[in-house]
Amino acid sequence: MHEGEPGFDRGPNTVCFGCAGFRKISEPRLYMIQATRETETGMTMGEWRTCPHCAGNGRLDGIRPPV
Repeated sequence: MHEGEPGFDRGPNTVCFGCAGFRKISEPRLYMIQATRETETGMTMGEWRTCPHCAGNGRLDGIRPPV
């Protein structure tokens, strides 16, 4: 670490603004299902994936405002 750079490896941490600390985010997918023989409909379901902002930690090192 150079002089004047913040030390994000210690000190207060920020709850991840992408997943709100849950470590995963929902990615909506559209599925086509057949409800009856006459009716087909679309249904949106959420698939969970690891948060890209915090890499599944639920927090960001250091104090960082959401930009």
